[in-house]
Amino acid sequence: MIRIGLGLLALVFMAIPAPAQNGFSATYDPDRQIKLSGAVTKIEWANPHAFLFINVRDTNWAVEIGNPLDLESDGWKRDSIHIGDVVNVEGLLSRGQSKQVFAKSVTLTRTGAKLFAASNKKRIQPPAEPAPRWPDGQVRLGPAPGKTGYWGAASAASLVEHAVPMNAEGILLNLGDADRIAPFLPWAEAIFEYRQRTLLKDDPFTRCLPPGGPRQFQTPHGFQFVEQRQLGRILVLSGGGDRNWRVIYTDGRPQGQADEAVRTYYGSSVGHWDGKDTLVVDAVGFNEKFWFTNGGLPHTEALHLTERFSRPDLNTLKYEVTVDDPQAYTRPWTGGWTVQWVPNQEIQEYFCEEGRS
Repeated sequence: MIRIGLGLLALVFMAIPAPAQNGFSATYDPDRQIKLSGAVTKIEWANPHAFLFINVRDTNWAVEIGNPLDLESDGWKRDSIHIGDVVNVEGLLSRGQSKQVFAKSVTLTRTGAKLFAASNKKRIQPPAEPAPRWPDGQVRLGPAPGKTGYWGAASAASLVEHAVPMNAEGILLNLGDADRIAPFLPWAEAIFEYRQRTLLKDDPFTRCLPPGGPRQFQTPHGFQFVEQRQLGRILVLSGGGDRNWRVIYTDGRPQGQADEAVRTYYGSSVGHWDGKDTLVVDAVGFNEKFWFTNGGLPHTEALHLTERFSRPDLNTLKYEVTVDDPQAYTRPWTGGWTVQWVPNQEIQEYFCEEGRS
Protein backbone atom coordinates (compact mmCIF):
# COMPACT_ATOMS: atom_id res chain seq x y z
CA MET A 1 0.00 0.00 0.00
CA ILE A 2 1.21 3.47 -0.89
CA ARG A 3 0.64 6.56 1.24
CA ILE A 4 -0.46 9.76 -0.47
CA GLY A 5 0.17 13.20 0.96
CA LEU A 6 -2.21 16.09 1.49
CA GLY A 7 -0.95 17.64 -1.71
CA LEU A 8 -2.54 14.78 -3.65
CA LEU A 9 -5.80 14.68 -1.72
CA ALA A 10 -7.55 17.09 -4.08
CA LEU A 11 -6.48 14.97 -7.04
CA VAL A 12 -7.98 11.89 -5.43
CA PHE A 13 -11.32 13.63 -5.10
CA MET A 14 -11.16 14.92 -8.66
CA ALA A 15 -10.67 11.37 -9.90
CA ILE A 16 -13.82 9.94 -8.33
CA PRO A 17 -17.44 10.67 -9.21
CA ALA A 18 -19.24 13.32 -7.19
CA PRO A 19 -20.62 11.24 -4.32
CA ALA A 20 -24.40 11.09 -4.24
CA GLN A 21 -25.42 10.17 -0.70
CA ASN A 22 -22.09 8.45 -0.42
CA GLY A 23 -20.37 9.79 2.71
CA PHE A 24 -17.14 9.16 0.82
CA SER A 25 -14.67 10.67 3.29
CA ALA A 26 -16.25 8.90 6.24
CA THR A 27 -16.19 5.57 4.40
CA TYR A 28 -12.85 5.48 2.56
CA ASP A 29 -9.29 6.39 3.56
CA PRO A 30 -7.24 8.07 0.77
CA ASP A 31 -4.04 7.08 2.61
CA ARG A 32 -4.81 3.35 2.23
CA GLN A 33 -4.51 2.14 -1.35
CA ILE A 34 -4.88 -1.52 -2.23
CA LYS A 35 -4.75 -3.94 -5.18
CA LEU A 36 -7.04 -6.96 -5.37
CA SER A 37 -7.64 -9.74 -7.86
CA GLY A 38 -10.50 -12.20 -7.82
CA ALA A 39 -13.62 -13.61 -9.44
CA VAL A 40 -16.90 -11.69 -9.35
CA THR A 41 -19.43 -13.44 -7.11
CA LYS A 42 -22.23 -10.86 -7.01
CA ILE A 43 -23.29 -7.55 -8.60
CA GLU A 44 -25.44 -4.91 -6.89
CA TRP A 45 -26.69 -2.17 -9.21
CA ALA A 46 -28.85 0.10 -7.06
CA ASN A 47 -28.76 3.75 -6.03
CA PRO A 48 -26.91 5.29 -4.44
CA HIS A 49 -24.02 2.79 -4.86
CA ALA A 50 -23.14 0.04 -7.31
CA PHE A 51 -20.98 -2.80 -6.00
CA LEU A 52 -19.07 -5.79 -7.28
CA PHE A 53 -18.30 -8.57 -4.84
CA ILE A 54 -15.14 -10.52 -5.57
CA ASN A 55 -13.57 -13.60 -4.01
CA VAL A 56 -9.96 -12.96 -3.00
CA ARG A 57 -8.33 -16.06 -1.51
CA ASP A 58 -11.67 -17.22 -0.04
CA THR A 59 -12.48 -13.78 1.35
CA ASN A 60 -15.40 -11.82 -0.07
CA TRP A 61 -14.62 -8.15 -0.81
CA ALA A 62 -17.18 -5.45 -1.62
CA VAL A 63 -15.92 -3.15 -4.38
CA GLU A 64 -17.83 0.10 -4.88
CA ILE A 65 -17.69 1.21 -8.51
CA GLY A 66 -19.78 4.40 -8.40
CA ASN A 67 -23.35 5.58 -8.72
CA PRO A 68 -25.50 3.73 -11.29
CA LEU A 69 -26.82 6.97 -12.83
CA ASP A 70 -23.28 8.23 -13.44
CA LEU A 71 -22.12 4.85 -14.70
CA GLU A 72 -25.02 4.56 -17.14
CA SER A 73 -24.44 8.09 -18.43
CA ASP A 74 -20.90 6.98 -19.28
CA GLY A 75 -22.22 3.96 -21.17
CA TRP A 76 -21.83 1.25 -18.53
CA LYS A 77 -24.54 -1.23 -17.62
CA ARG A 78 -25.06 -3.95 -15.07
CA ASP A 79 -24.23 -6.59 -17.71
CA SER A 80 -20.92 -4.93 -18.61
CA ILE A 81 -19.47 -7.58 -16.31
CA HIS A 82 -20.69 -11.06 -15.36
CA ILE A 83 -20.57 -13.42 -12.43
CA GLY A 84 -17.38 -15.47 -12.69
CA ASP A 85 -15.33 -12.82 -14.51
CA VAL A 86 -11.91 -12.36 -12.94
CA VAL A 87 -10.95 -8.73 -12.37
CA ASN A 88 -8.03 -6.70 -11.06
CA VAL A 89 -9.01 -3.82 -8.81
CA GLU A 90 -7.01 -0.81 -7.66
CA GLY A 91 -8.70 1.35 -5.10
CA LEU A 92 -9.00 2.98 -1.71
CA LEU A 93 -9.56 0.82 1.35
CA SER A 94 -12.42 1.58 3.69
CA ARG A 95 -11.81 2.92 7.17
CA GLY A 96 -11.95 0.35 9.95
CA GLN A 97 -11.76 -3.38 9.39
CA SER A 98 -14.44 -4.00 6.75
CA LYS A 99 -13.46 -5.67 3.48
CA GLN A 100 -14.64 -2.83 1.29
CA VAL A 101 -12.89 -0.81 -1.41
CA PHE A 102 -13.70 2.14 -3.62
CA ALA A 103 -12.43 1.24 -7.10
CA LYS A 104 -10.19 3.70 -8.90
CA SER A 105 -9.85 1.13 -11.70
CA VAL A 106 -11.33 -2.26 -12.58
CA THR A 107 -9.63 -4.35 -15.28
CA LEU A 108 -11.02 -7.52 -16.84
CA THR A 109 -8.16 -9.99 -16.50
CA ARG A 110 -8.75 -12.08 -19.64
CA THR A 111 -8.82 -9.07 -22.02
CA GLY A 112 -7.11 -6.25 -20.12
CA ALA A 113 -10.14 -4.04 -20.80
CA LYS A 114 -10.80 -1.21 -18.37
CA LEU A 115 -14.29 -1.35 -16.85
CA PHE A 116 -16.39 1.41 -15.29
CA ALA A 117 -13.89 4.12 -16.21
CA ALA A 118 -15.29 7.64 -16.11
CA SER A 119 -15.78 9.25 -19.49
CA ASN A 120 -13.20 11.83 -20.54
CA LYS A 121 -15.74 13.59 -22.70
CA LYS A 122 -16.27 17.17 -21.63
CA ARG A 123 -19.82 18.41 -21.48
CA ILE A 124 -20.21 20.96 -24.23
CA GLN A 125 -22.03 24.05 -23.08
CA PRO A 126 -24.44 25.52 -25.59
CA PRO A 127 -23.53 28.94 -26.98
CA ALA A 128 -24.33 31.94 -24.84
CA GLU A 129 -27.91 32.97 -25.44
CA PRO A 130 -30.43 35.10 -23.58
CA ALA A 131 -32.52 33.38 -20.94
CA PRO A 132 -35.89 32.11 -22.21
CA ARG A 133 -38.89 34.22 -21.19
CA TRP A 134 -42.64 33.99 -20.89
CA PRO A 135 -44.79 36.10 -23.24
CA ASP A 136 -45.05 38.83 -20.57
CA GLY A 137 -41.24 39.09 -20.39
CA GLN A 138 -40.74 37.23 -17.11
CA VAL A 139 -37.72 34.94 -17.14
CA ARG A 140 -38.32 31.19 -17.31
CA LEU A 141 -36.49 29.05 -14.76
CA GLY A 142 -37.10 25.92 -16.83
CA PRO A 143 -36.65 25.13 -20.53
CA ALA A 144 -38.04 27.16 -23.40
CA PRO A 145 -41.20 25.81 -25.11
CA GLY A 146 -40.41 22.66 -27.06
CA LYS A 147 -37.04 22.22 -25.34
CA THR A 148 -35.78 20.05 -22.51
CA GLY A 149 -33.13 20.52 -19.85
CA TYR A 150 -32.47 20.84 -16.14
CA TRP A 151 -29.99 22.42 -13.73
CA GLY A 152 -26.86 20.45 -12.84
CA ALA A 153 -24.49 20.52 -9.88
CA ALA A 154 -23.64 23.64 -7.88
CA SER A 155 -20.39 25.53 -8.45
CA ALA A 156 -19.58 25.53 -4.71
CA ALA A 157 -19.03 22.58 -2.38
CA SER A 158 -20.84 24.19 0.54
CA LEU A 159 -22.66 27.33 1.65
CA VAL A 160 -20.14 29.78 3.13
CA GLU A 161 -19.94 33.43 4.00
CA HIS A 162 -16.23 33.53 3.11
CA ALA A 163 -14.56 31.11 0.68
CA VAL A 164 -12.04 28.71 2.24
CA PRO A 165 -10.32 25.58 0.84
CA MET A 166 -12.44 22.42 1.12
CA ASN A 167 -13.04 19.17 -0.73
CA ALA A 168 -16.04 18.19 -2.84
CA GLU A 169 -18.05 17.14 0.21
CA GLY A 170 -17.51 20.44 2.05
CA ILE A 171 -14.82 19.11 4.41
CA LEU A 172 -12.35 21.85 5.28
CA LEU A 173 -8.71 21.27 4.43
CA ASN A 174 -7.88 23.32 7.56
CA LEU A 175 -10.32 23.06 10.46
CA GLY A 176 -8.95 26.38 11.73
CA ASP A 177 -10.99 28.04 8.95
CA ALA A 178 -14.26 27.04 10.62
CA ASP A 179 -14.94 30.50 12.04
CA ARG A 180 -14.82 31.95 8.51
CA ILE A 181 -17.62 29.74 7.24
CA ALA A 182 -20.44 31.50 9.10
CA PRO A 183 -21.04 33.64 12.21
CA PHE A 184 -21.67 30.69 14.51
CA LEU A 185 -22.93 30.80 18.06
CA PRO A 186 -20.49 28.78 20.23
CA TRP A 187 -22.63 25.62 20.38
CA ALA A 188 -23.21 25.67 16.62
CA GLU A 189 -19.51 26.06 15.87
CA ALA A 190 -18.75 23.13 18.19
CA ILE A 191 -21.30 20.97 16.37
CA PHE A 192 -19.91 22.02 12.98
CA GLU A 193 -16.33 21.21 14.04
CA TYR A 194 -17.41 17.82 15.40
CA ARG A 195 -19.12 16.95 12.12
CA GLN A 196 -16.01 18.03 10.25
CA ARG A 197 -13.62 16.06 12.49
CA THR A 198 -15.74 12.94 12.10
CA LEU A 199 -15.78 13.40 8.30
CA LEU A 200 -19.57 13.92 8.14
CA LYS A 201 -20.20 10.30 9.17
CA ASP A 202 -23.59 11.14 10.74
CA ASP A 203 -24.96 12.97 7.71
CA PRO A 204 -28.69 12.11 7.36
CA PHE A 205 -28.41 12.48 3.57
CA THR A 206 -26.26 9.34 3.45
CA ARG A 207 -29.27 7.48 4.85
CA CYS A 208 -31.45 8.64 1.96
CA LEU A 209 -33.27 11.39 3.88
CA PRO A 210 -34.32 14.45 1.85
CA PRO A 211 -31.83 17.29 1.18
CA GLY A 212 -33.71 20.30 2.58
CA GLY A 213 -32.83 23.99 2.39
CA PRO A 214 -30.01 25.09 0.07
CA ARG A 215 -28.75 21.53 -0.05
CA GLN A 216 -31.41 20.54 -2.56
CA PHE A 217 -29.49 22.72 -5.02
CA GLN A 218 -26.20 20.93 -4.26
CA THR A 219 -27.09 17.36 -5.19
CA PRO A 220 -24.88 16.03 -8.00
CA HIS A 221 -27.81 14.89 -10.14
CA GLY A 222 -29.36 18.31 -10.38
CA PHE A 223 -32.85 19.73 -10.06
CA GLN A 224 -35.64 21.07 -12.20
CA PHE A 225 -38.23 23.85 -11.95
CA VAL A 226 -41.77 23.13 -13.10
CA GLU A 227 -43.53 26.50 -13.34
CA GLN A 228 -47.30 26.12 -12.99
CA ARG A 229 -48.29 29.72 -13.44
CA GLN A 230 -51.99 28.96 -13.79
CA LEU A 231 -51.89 27.33 -10.33
CA GLY A 232 -49.73 30.01 -8.76
CA ARG A 233 -46.88 27.71 -7.81
CA ILE A 234 -43.48 26.39 -8.83
CA LEU A 235 -42.43 22.81 -8.18
CA VAL A 236 -38.75 22.07 -7.53
CA LEU A 237 -37.95 18.46 -8.45
CA SER A 238 -34.77 16.95 -7.04
CA GLY A 239 -32.54 14.66 -9.10
CA GLY A 240 -30.72 13.51 -5.97
CA GLY A 241 -33.61 12.51 -3.75
CA ASP A 242 -36.31 9.88 -3.56
CA ARG A 243 -38.99 11.49 -5.73
CA ASN A 244 -38.59 14.59 -3.59
CA TRP A 245 -40.20 17.85 -4.55
CA ARG A 246 -40.72 21.26 -3.01
CA VAL A 247 -43.60 23.67 -3.63
CA ILE A 248 -43.01 27.42 -3.90
CA TYR A 249 -46.32 29.29 -3.87
CA THR A 250 -46.45 32.38 -6.10
CA ASP A 251 -50.18 33.12 -5.81
CA GLY A 252 -49.74 36.11 -3.51
CA ARG A 253 -50.52 34.34 -0.26
CA PRO A 254 -48.76 35.64 2.85
CA GLN A 255 -46.18 33.54 4.64
CA GLY A 256 -47.65 31.88 7.72
CA GLN A 257 -46.24 32.37 11.17
CA ALA A 258 -43.18 30.22 11.80
CA ASP A 259 -44.61 28.84 15.02
CA GLU A 260 -47.74 27.68 13.17
CA ALA A 261 -45.90 25.76 10.45
CA VAL A 262 -45.93 21.99 10.11
CA ARG A 263 -42.20 21.47 10.15
CA THR A 264 -40.81 19.56 7.17
CA TYR A 265 -37.57 18.96 5.30
CA TYR A 266 -38.42 21.63 2.70
CA GLY A 267 -40.34 24.06 4.89
CA SER A 268 -43.09 26.43 3.77
CA SER A 269 -42.08 28.55 0.78
CA VAL A 270 -43.78 31.68 -0.56
CA GLY A 271 -42.28 33.52 -3.52
CA HIS A 272 -42.73 36.69 -5.54
CA TRP A 273 -41.02 38.18 -8.56
CA ASP A 274 -38.78 41.21 -8.13
CA GLY A 275 -39.36 42.70 -11.56
CA LYS A 276 -39.11 40.23 -14.43
CA ASP A 277 -35.74 38.70 -13.60
CA THR A 278 -35.51 37.54 -9.96
CA LEU A 279 -37.63 35.14 -7.95
CA VAL A 280 -37.47 35.94 -4.23
CA VAL A 281 -38.55 33.14 -1.89
CA ASP A 282 -39.30 33.33 1.83
CA ALA A 283 -38.97 29.92 3.52
CA VAL A 284 -39.68 28.92 7.14
CA GLY A 285 -41.02 25.88 8.97
CA PHE A 286 -38.03 23.54 8.71
CA ASN A 287 -37.46 20.55 10.96
CA GLU A 288 -34.04 19.65 12.37
CA LYS A 289 -33.78 16.16 10.86
CA PHE A 290 -31.44 17.14 8.00
CA TRP A 291 -28.25 19.11 7.38
CA PHE A 292 -29.28 22.15 5.39
CA THR A 293 -26.07 22.37 3.37
CA ASN A 294 -23.07 20.21 2.47
CA GLY A 295 -20.31 20.25 5.08
CA GLY A 296 -22.50 19.87 8.14
CA LEU A 297 -23.65 23.39 9.03
CA PRO A 298 -26.21 23.15 11.85
CA HIS A 299 -29.60 24.83 12.04
CA THR A 300 -32.63 24.90 14.34
CA GLU A 301 -36.38 25.13 13.83
CA ALA A 302 -35.93 28.91 13.85
CA LEU A 303 -34.24 28.73 10.42
CA HIS A 304 -35.53 31.40 8.03
CA LEU A 305 -34.21 31.52 4.46
CA THR A 306 -34.54 34.32 1.95
CA GLU A 307 -33.58 32.91 -1.45
CA ARG A 308 -33.03 34.77 -4.71
CA PHE A 309 -33.04 32.95 -8.07
CA SER A 310 -32.02 34.73 -11.25
CA ARG A 311 -31.05 33.58 -14.74
CA PRO A 312 -28.69 36.07 -16.41
CA ASP A 313 -28.43 33.88 -19.52
CA LEU A 314 -29.60 30.53 -20.88
CA ASN A 315 -26.82 28.53 -19.29
CA THR A 316 -26.57 30.07 -15.82
CA LEU A 317 -28.72 30.10 -12.70
CA LYS A 318 -27.58 32.37 -9.88
CA TYR A 319 -28.61 31.26 -6.40
CA GLU A 320 -28.19 33.52 -3.39
CA VAL A 321 -29.56 32.82 0.08
CA THR A 322 -29.63 34.76 3.34
CA VAL A 323 -29.63 32.53 6.41
CA ASP A 324 -31.36 33.89 9.52
CA ASP A 325 -31.32 31.47 12.45
CA PRO A 326 -30.83 33.42 15.70
CA GLN A 327 -30.56 30.21 17.68
CA ALA A 328 -27.51 29.02 15.71
CA TYR A 329 -25.86 32.18 14.31
CA THR A 330 -25.05 35.60 15.76
CA ARG A 331 -26.55 37.46 12.79
CA PRO A 332 -28.04 36.84 9.35
CA TRP A 333 -25.47 35.93 6.70
CA THR A 334 -25.45 35.35 2.95
CA GLY A 335 -23.83 32.90 0.55
CA GLY A 336 -24.55 31.29 -2.79
CA TRP A 337 -23.29 29.83 -6.05
CA THR A 338 -24.12 29.39 -9.71
CA VAL A 339 -25.51 26.32 -11.48
CA GLN A 340 -25.01 25.33 -15.12
CA TRP A 341 -27.82 24.32 -17.47
CA VAL A 342 -27.84 20.75 -18.80
CA PRO A 343 -29.55 21.06 -22.19
CA ASN A 344 -31.57 18.55 -24.20
CA GLN A 345 -31.92 16.07 -21.35
CA GLU A 346 -34.59 15.16 -18.85
CA ILE A 347 -33.75 14.91 -15.18
CA GLN A 348 -33.51 11.24 -14.22
CA GLU A 349 -35.79 9.68 -11.65
CA TYR A 350 -33.68 8.80 -8.66
CA PHE A 351 -34.42 6.08 -6.13
CA CYS A 352 -32.14 5.96 -3.12
CA GLU A 353 -32.09 2.44 -1.70
CA GLU A 354 -30.49 2.70 1.70
CA GLY A 355 -28.82 -0.71 1.73
CA ARG A 356 -25.17 -0.03 2.57
CA SER A 357 -25.62 3.74 3.01
